[in-house]
Amino acid sequence: MADVDELQIRRDRLLERLESLQTRVSHGDKTVQYDLTQAREALDLLDREINRSSGRRVARHLRVRSNKDL
Repeated sequence: MADVDELQIRRDRLLERLESLQTRVSHGDKTVQYDLTQAREALDLLDREINRSSGRRVARHLRVRSNKDL
């Protein structure tokens, strides 16, 4: 497993690539739209690994709403 410094370097490189990517490219009358969710999921995964390796925990909250009685 990589240490925190290596994970941070990977995160920085991925973030640079993600910022330079375009979601839509047009050439003439043709247009292509790219889905960047995989890159964002990889960035989230690296963030979680960095937090886990450095001992920080991420607090998550779940809020449930309902119109019916539970």
